[in-house]
Amino acid sequence: MFTQRKGFIMKKKALAAIILTMSLFATACGDDGNLDSSRAPVQLDPQAVASSTPAPQPVATPEATPEPGATGQVITDRVVKDGKMQSYLTGEWVDEEIGNRRPISVAMPNQKSCLPHYGITNASVIYQMPLRDNLTRLLCVFEDFDDLDRIGPVRSIRTYMVYTGMEHDSIVCHWGSAVYANDLLNSAEVDNISQATQGIAKPTSVAFDRYNRAGKYNDTDSAYMFIDGLMKGVEQRGYSWDYDSSFEPKFLFAAEGSRATYDDAQSATKIWPGTKGNYNTVSAYFEYNPSTNKYEYSEYGSPLKDEHNGETVQVDNVVLQICYGEEIDAHGYLAMEMHRDAQHPGNGDGRMLFFTNGKVVEGYWERKDGDDKPAKYYDADGNELIFNQGKTFICHIWSKWEDYIKYE
Repeated sequence: MFTQRKGFIMKKKALAAIILTMSLFATACGDDGNLDSSRAPVQLDPQAVASSTPAPQPVATPEATPEPGATGQVITDRVVKDGKMQSYLTGEWVDEEIGNRRPISVAMPNQKSCLPHYGITNASVIYQMPLRDNLTRLLCVFEDFDDLDRIGPVRSIRTYMVYTGMEHDSIVCHWGSAVYANDLLNSAEVDNISQATQGIAKPTSVAFDRYNRAGKYNDTDSAYMFIDGLMKGVEQRGYSWDYDSSFEPKFLFAAEGSRATYDDAQSATKIWPGTKGNYNTVSAYFEYNPSTNKYEYSEYGSPLKDEHNGETVQVDNVVLQICYGEEIDAHGYLAMEMHRDAQHPGNGDGRMLFFTNGKVVEGYWERKDGDDKPAKYYDADGNELIFNQGKTFICHIWSKWEDYIKYE
């Protein structure tokens, strides 16, 4: 079981500290079938690969700060080499065009009735978030979606999901929203692509349509975003595919040829994000495979598969990020804390568990300097955690259920 770490004190403050944008009361549909309008110090393997290719051209991006003692073994400057650069989302080499293009974040449902998802294994980062006591929803961050014709199903979005998408300077894609998110979505802070639903000021219906799935699926499980329509919609809305000049990458990755091994950390090869509450409802479970250094994700008793290619969801890093939350209306809509810094210490204690290389490191998370800056992850001594190159799965855990996290 996940036990409280010394040095963390739960702060009791009013919900007003939660950074949210809310509308006044309005009627919102539920999630029962109707679309809503609504990181032991680090040990790194020593080989840092030296390139014999021509001198690379630097890309004008912010430097990541290496952990003390790890200089030269984490990715700092992104460089272009033979038309490729290292991804902000995975640290892996991708085509320069993809690496310099803003990603998209897509809100996807996670009820058993909607499975399988289409295109999910293309996502570089997957977030799973509580929706209510008995539901979760996914926000999948894609940088490489060019080989897909569609992504889905797609569902409505919540305020905390929007703020999460903003961590990556992504274009946020969804089919409607909870009414509490509309002020934020309709502001100049967010580039969003949404189907036309109540409260969305600038809908982009050209990106969405129903897809006739084989089997018994209702309308809400047949709502998809089509890539050709997405591209038209981004042009229609006048959004730029270029990262903002203030963009800051979320992850600090091990350099090519190195691994963040965390040799002194506790082993953990099986992870249950929750044995009660939201994650228990979906039977969420990760299992580490030492032969591949990847974690396979399962829910509802089976590995989660992609309808597009039949592959299962496998990632290199898993984060359980504990967030304070409260239900804010009679419908059970949830507000979650997505910001933590000296000015806004928040209600919870910012605890976090980081899994990579079959190890677990307990620490904390912070999100500083505003909505357009990402949450970062640190060990107990305040060192920024080093992620292994590859995909990452982040579970936002409602603090109500944090004592039910389990790993072994």
